[in-house]
This record gives sequence, structure tokens and C-alpha cells, in this order.
Amino acid sequence: MRRHILVCHLPLIILLSSSLSSSCRSDHQIQIQALVQFKASLVDPLGNLQSWTTNATSSPCSYLGVQCDPVTGAVTEISLASMNLSGRISPAIGALAALTRLDLGDNTISGGVPPELSNCTQLQFLNLSCNGLTGELPDLSAKLAALDTLDVANNCFSGRFPAWVGNLPGLVILAVGENSYDRGETPPSIGNLKKLTHLYLSSCYLTGEIPESIFGLTALRTLDMSKNYLTGGIPAAIGNLCELWSIQLYSNNLTGELPPELGKLTGLRELDVSGNKLSGEIPASLAVLRNFEVIHLQWNNLSGPIPPAWGELRFLKRFAVYENHFSGEFPVNFGRFSPLYGIDISENSFSGPFPRYLCHGKNLQYLLTIRNSFSGELPEEYSACHHLVIFRIHSNRLTGSLPSWVWGQQSAEIIDVSDNGFTGRISPAISKAQRLKELWLHNNRLDGEIPREIGRLWRLKKLYLSNNSFSGVIPPEIGSLSKLTELTLGGNMLTGWL
Repeated sequence: MRRHILVCHLPLIILLSSSLSSSCRSDHQIQIQALVQFKASLVDPLGNLQSWTTNATSSPCSYLGVQCDPVTGAVTEISLASMNLSGRISPAIGALAALTRLDLGDNTISGGVPPELSNCTQLQFLNLSCNGLTGELPDLSAKLAALDTLDVANNCFSGRFPAWVGNLPGLVILAVGENSYDRGETPPSIGNLKKLTHLYLSSCYLTGEIPESIFGLTALRTLDMSKNYLTGGIPAAIGNLCELWSIQLYSNNLTGELPPELGKLTGLRELDVSGNKLSGEIPASLAVLRNFEVIHLQWNNLSGPIPPAWGELRFLKRFAVYENHFSGEFPVNFGRFSPLYGIDISENSFSGPFPRYLCHGKNLQYLLTIRNSFSGELPEEYSACHHLVIFRIHSNRLTGSLPSWVWGQQSAEIIDVSDNGFTGRISPAISKAQRLKELWLHNNRLDGEIPREIGRLWRLKKLYLSNNSFSGVIPPEIGSLSKLTELTLGGNMLTGWL
């Protein structure tokens, strides 16, 4: 009887096995066909996709950039970022029902996004950024509920802003910036994305005020709504985003003062609100934050002093507050404890001695203090500053002899100490500045002869020496500077000609 039962079920087992095998072969062929069609719509000048063939022995799991489920063999990932691909995205992509990851970022793919992409209902990661994709972004929210990363930034999408992204509550990363959408307000529905940690809406042609709903995204770490047409103030509710470490609101039309509630963001590392119409002083609560790496406040109407506490920052790399109305003495210890890389405090009303420790970390490459009222001599501490690329301190009230370290800057491209009261001579060590393109020394009290070594600066394009007390013969070597386009020598006691 037991043997009879086994015999009776054997044909059924064989039938199921045969059916399953046939189904697997069918799925296998569908995947290969879809991938080959996907490849056919792309232009691959470097031959990265040569392994994508239809040979009888080929498996899509062996294709470059393709990953498969180890059990079912279904294609789950396509990663072809930065492969110099162009062409278009084939609608055949929709046949890969098990796809969880599609990364085509940083290529030059054009055309539109096929609506068939929404058939990939298991998709979790979608990166189409940094291409040349056009048209209106199709609504993918109905079927792609599993998405946690959507990055379509830096393309040429047009039409309506994709407000449908607010219907994807699983999103952790949302980047739709740097496209050419129709001008309009920020959809409040973005506030539905409670898991969001990264929000990139730069250059989306957004208007109006920042919606209050965004300040309910308490998991947010980076907020970038820069380069839009936003108006109104920065709401006090920004203090609710206690996980924020980067705020990018530059190049908008924001008004009012910096809210004291920013001081609640104890992990804040980057603050860029430059290029707005903000006014008032830096709030005391903001001054006590200790983790800043980048502070950009330039191109506003901010006033008052720079908080002395910012002289104690340990991680600051870039600081820019130019073209504001800041005043008073600059914090004594600024740069003393931080790896400062670049600082621009130009066009304010700072006074007192020149900041002493800006180059203390020996990383400084960009130092600009144009049009302030600093006085006295340049501190000796700058003799250890060997990596300056741009050094511009013109239009202050600085005096004393220009120290030797100014002349031998081997990395310098621009040296500008004009419109001060400096004395001394140009050192022959200027010949070490082989990268120098611009040398601005006019309107000082420099004297002596112009050294012949200046003729070795073969990259030099601009040389301003007027209104000093230079004497002697104009060195003929200046005539050999083939790239020189601007030269001023007037207001000196020079003889000869070029």
C-alpha cells in the first residue's frame, strides 16, 4: 500500500519539477532579454558592458555591475555609475521585477525616465543623478513604496516639481535638486517623510516661505534648499531639527535675523546662509556651538562683532563673512586651535590689530581681509605660513616693513597688499613664487630697486607697482613676461624703459 502511494505521487513530483525548471528558464531568458535591450539603448564607448551577451552559457549574474539573488538567481542590482555611458534608459528595465537597486549616476544619459520603471516594485535605491535626463519626472510613488533612496539631482528635468515624493514615506534620502522645474512653492507633503535624513532641494525654482512641515522632520541631518527664491525668515522651528549637522540655505531672499533657536543644534557642523538679506547680530546662543567646520555668512546685512567664543573652535576649516557690516576687533584666538583652510572677512568694518593666529594650523591657503580697518604690522606668526594660494589684505591701515615670508610664497597665485602703508623693498626671493599670476603692491611706501628676479615669474599676468618710492632702472626682464597683460609703474622714481 505504501509503495502504491509513492508510485501514485511520482508523476506529480516529476510534473512539478519540470514545471519549475521551465519557469526558471523562462525567467532567466526574460532577464537576459531585458538586460540586452537595456544595454542596446546605451552608448558605451569604453566597452564596460562587453560581458552583457546572449551566449547560451551566459548568466546575467556574471554581467559587470549586475548582482543577483543567490537563491532565485533573479537580478537584484544594476550599478553602472561613472562609466561614461550615454544614450537612453530603456523601458525594458521594467521587466526586472526583483530589482532593488539601480545606480546610473554620474554618466551622460539623456532622454526621459521611462514610466515602466515603476514596475520594479521591489526597488529600494534609485540613483539617476548627474546625467542629462529631460522631460517631466514621472510619478513613481504608486508602485515604488519600498524606495528609501531617490536621487535624481543634477539633470535637466522640467515641468512640475515632483510633489508625489511626499507619498513615499519610507524615504531616507531625497535629492531632486539642480533641475529646471516650473517655479512654485515647496510642497508641504514633504513633511510626510518622517524617516528623511538627507533633503536636497537646491536649485528647484522654489518660491515662498519654507513650509512649517519640514521642521517636523526630526531625523533630518542635512537640509539643503539653497539657490532658490525662498522668502520670509528662517523659522524658530528649525530648532526642532536636533539631528542637523548641515544647513544650506544660501542664495535665496531670506530676511530677518538668525533665530536664537539655532543654538539648540549642538551637532551643527556646516552653516551656509550666504547671499540672502539677513540682518541683526549673531545670536549668543549660536556663538556657543562648538562643532563648526564651515561658517558662511557672506553677502548679507549682518552686523555687530564676531563672537569671541568662535576663536576657540577646534574643527573650523572655512570661514566667510565678507560683504556685511561686522565691526570691532576680530577674536584674538581665531584660528589658533583649528585647521583653518580658508578665511574671507573682506568688506566689513573690522579694526584693531591684524588677526595673529589665522595660519597657526599651517593649513591656510586662502586669506582675504580686503577693505577693513586693521592697523599695525603683520604678525611674525605668519612666517610659518607656506601654503597660501590667495593672499589679499588690501585697503586696510597696515604699516611696517613687509616681512620676507610674503615674497617667497611658492604656492601663491595672488599677492595683494596694496592700499596700505607698508615700507621696505621687494626681496629677490620673489623668484620662488613661480605660480604667481597677480602681484598688487601699489599705493604703499615701498622703495629701492625693482629686482631683476621679478622677470622669472613666467605666469605673471598683472603687476601693479604704482605710487610707491621705487627707484633705479626698470629691469628689462619685465619685458620677457609673455603673459603680462597689465602693468602700472607710475608715481615712482624709475628710469629707463622696457
